[in-house]
Amino acid sequence: MFKLIGSGFIGFTTYLFDLFGLVSISLKASFELIHKSRRQVFWHLFKRQIWNTGVRALYVNAVLATLIGIAIITKIKEFAEGGTFGEIYANLFIIIIVREFGPLISGIVLIARSAPAITAEIGYLKLSDEFSTLRDQGINPIYLLLLPTFYAFPISLVLMFIYFDFISIISAYTMIWFMDPTISFIGFTAGILEKFTLSEFTITLLKGLIGGGMIGLVSIYFGSKVSQKFSDLPRAISNATTSQLVMFFLINVSLSVLAYR
Repeated sequence: MFKLIGSGFIGFTTYLFDLFGLVSISLKASFELIHKSRRQVFWHLFKRQIWNTGVRALYVNAVLATLIGIAIITKIKEFAEGGTFGEIYANLFIIIIVREFGPLISGIVLIARSAPAITAEIGYLKLSDEFSTLRDQGINPIYLLLLPTFYAFPISLVLMFIYFDFISIISAYTMIWFMDPTISFIGFTAGILEKFTLSEFTITLLKGLIGGGMIGLVSIYFGSKVSQKFSDLPRAISNATTSQLVMFFLINVSLSVLAYR
């Protein structure tokens, strides 16, 4: 039993060191972008990755944000004693949407929708030995796969946070307007922005950058572990998704506990 625990600990430690190694490789390779040819390749693939991960996920985030915004407002009457809809919703919006639901749901959408595609793409290239072909052609896979994902995933997740918050505000105000048409949209949003402090902004930004970076790196890590067996590909996607969910929840909960205790 102790042998199994020890091997599991060593494996997890190796896994973390490999992830930090990917960060180191990405940062080191970033300095090579001063060369125009490499920068052009990176920029083209980076824009594609931003489109696939951050922009095309908008409709999913919009639907979920709308449903959550409506759900909160339909329950707000239960807590409306001693305040207006706008005042109470501003507090609930910061606590529920900005701090917890927005980051968690956006992260889950990114993990479910975009991350498996990266794992599958890299795994397939590894399975078909395409990396050797790329190197023989003088193409460094780092600029094709690692760097675009390393930078696009954190930026995409932050954009998804913004989508989620904005759509939640719109859907919530629509419901509030039906309940109390005297509340203006400007006054409603001003009440929320008043609660949105620099601390809230910093923690939310960290959740997006750290969480998004982790999701991208884990996808690359498990994709690169695919060997010559086709069964390795679905196993890599499954392992990547599980690791991403656990680590993303851990990052979000840890930052929330440290910031809002």
